[in-house]
Amino acid sequence: MNYYIYGYTDKGPYRLHNEDAMLVNRVTVARPKGGFGSVCIAPLLAAVCDGVGGENAGELASQICVSTLASVEYDSSVDLDRVIERIHNKIIRTGVSGDSTINMQTTLCLLAVDEYGSAACLNIGDSRMYRYVKGSIRQISKDQTYARFLYEKGEITSFKELAPEEQNAIVSSVGSVVQDPQIDHFRFVTPFGEEEDDTVLICSDGLSDFITRDELEIAMKITSMTFSEKLEALCQLAIRNGSTDNVSIVGIKPWQTPEQYELLTGTPLSNKRDEDAVRAQMECLEYQLRYESMKLEELANKSFESIFGNDTE
Repeated sequence: MNYYIYGYTDKGPYRLHNEDAMLVNRVTVARPKGGFGSVCIAPLLAAVCDGVGGENAGELASQICVSTLASVEYDSSVDLDRVIERIHNKIIRTGVSGDSTINMQTTLCLLAVDEYGSAACLNIGDSRMYRYVKGSIRQISKDQTYARFLYEKGEITSFKELAPEEQNAIVSSVGSVVQDPQIDHFRFVTPFGEEEDDTVLICSDGLSDFITRDELEIAMKITSMTFSEKLEALCQLAIRNGSTDNVSIVGIKPWQTPEQYELLTGTPLSNKRDEDAVRAQMECLEYQLRYESMKLEELANKSFESIFGNDTE
């Protein structure tokens, strides 16, 4: 299975800095405005990080998070919880080096697809992941906000019982000096890419708070626009709808044929793209061989331990 990943970000008209950062196939995208697209095969990581408002240096925290993830040689043997724990500690260590960076924090919404095509969402904070299948969209992740925390404990019956700033306050983040991040895992029930229109969208709350599910579905159904044009249009729609935050979105779309690729991007699958796909396939094979070799080594070590154990009895 091939994947096309496109990320687009805009700091919006109200913020001086863009505290969002995106991971697009090993590439860190952190800029005031713009997009980046890439073709790859599994294993892959794609993510959106949003620097926590009200804290110091959110843009640095989000960039540290995605740049560290970009360096991960991911496959099914990698413990992403441990990776996130290291990122969390790295942000804390970097933060204590100066008054302007103390307690800097970021959200993280991450899609991980291993070499076998198994997909999962790992989420911390209130950035969101959606999955679009068969013409309808549903939220994969759950917002880690104060309102949802109280609602699930049964202390409130409606989010509207709280002031807006209380509703949206997050209860977990990467980099907080107060507590370790709470990592929520959401594994895909059906294989990613099984349906023809299967698509994953990851976005910061600057977009998700100002775009309805109906608007997301309508955008995905438009056939006259390329994939990147749809995502850019959603960012601009969020701004027109009144977003006062940075807006970012990463879309991941599986494809198999040159015709599907051309519909996605508006351009034919060139020789350069073919070379990239072959290179990605070779990298995937290397990951798989390394994984199988590691498993064989573990099995051999257990066999030796069993043999020597029997000899010493």
